[in-house]
Amino acid sequence: MSFLVLVLVALILRFTPWRNGLPVDLCGRWSAWLQVRLGNHAEWQWILLLMLPLLPLAILLWWVQGMAYGLFSLVLHAAVLLLCVGRSDPLGAMTSALEQAWARGDQEAASLVAERELGIVCDESNGLLKAVRGRLVWEACHGYFVPAFWYLLLGPLGALGYRLLASASGEKGGLANVLSHSLEWLPSRLLGLSLALVGHFDATLAVLRRQFARWELSNAELLEQCTDAALQDSAPTPEHEGILASVRMLVKRSLLVWAVFIALYAVLG
Repeated sequence: MSFLVLVLVALILRFTPWRNGLPVDLCGRWSAWLQVRLGNHAEWQWILLLMLPLLPLAILLWWVQGMAYGLFSLVLHAAVLLLCVGRSDPLGAMTSALEQAWARGDQEAASLVAERELGIVCDESNGLLKAVRGRLVWEACHGYFVPAFWYLLLGPLGALGYRLLASASGEKGGLANVLSHSLEWLPSRLLGLSLALVGHFDATLAVLRRQFARWELSNAELLEQCTDAALQDSAPTPEHEGILASVRMLVKRSLLVWAVFIALYAVLG
């Protein structure tokens, strides 16, 4: 059923207004509420309370199992995964304002948009483009790929647990950051491998060989380096498609690689 759930969620994200998942960010609201109410508690106690929604979800999954020939389970799995996807829409509107400024040739406006909306500060055009490309791939990774990875391994509980930690890591820091980094470590490297398969293989693989075991390197920085390597010697992007069209296509092909792999595993396994 896992592959069917992933296909259903992908179709919802692609063809409905829910491109950012469910309209209400319940994980973010729960994390923010805990931060306000329990900000002075020990961090491990705060993390345990953060994970509290996993208990009713586990009970609900057990209760609906087998009901209506599995239809209720399918709907619940899809709803949880929609709750766990990122809110930034990296393959859609996330960078639209920046691309419009870039298309006008207004580098100053593009830099201001990148700083305001993405937190990227860079005045040099090539450096700015590299950073924005890396951010787009990172948002696709932790917004789509990581929740799907943990869903496949641990089911809805794994996906929701990751999203709860990710929503808290920016606010609480410390242990939440370490746990979030741990859950993103392997998926980010697997996505880097798929970038090598659909992009410049030798250059991207060289980056992975150098950086694979570096625990202290942020996963976002790793993917930025992999993206830059994968796009080496790529064909110039037509002006009407936007400056980031090539990296979006790279991400889509990378995700398609894993979709094919999962489909084969579902059929043959």
